[in-house]
Amino acid sequence: MAEEFLRPNETIDQFYIRCTNASQFSCSEEEMLWWMMGPRRLPLSEIIPISVVLVVLFASGVAGNTAVCVVIARHPAMRTATNYYLFSLAISDLLLLLFG
Repeated sequence: MAEEFLRPNETIDQFYIRCTNASQFSCSEEEMLWWMMGPRRLPLSEIIPISVVLVVLFASGVAGNTAVCVVIARHPAMRTATNYYLFSLAISDLLLLLFG
């Protein structure tokens, strides 16, 4: 991707100097944004593993927090002050997962 911003016979190091050195500054706004922020989109080889990890975290979070809520709600012996607190935490975690 950096090659599209390089001038003829310019190396990456020269591009860095051209865009960061105040005395030789000669970057366009687009070149500076690319240098500071990186490429606009990640390649598919990075997006797929990240997506898989996020889906697994989401699914396990929803399943685990739902299980905690169901167990505390269905079993009268589990209705203690500590478990009500855990129930509240599980509900807030579910809301964070669903709306975050």
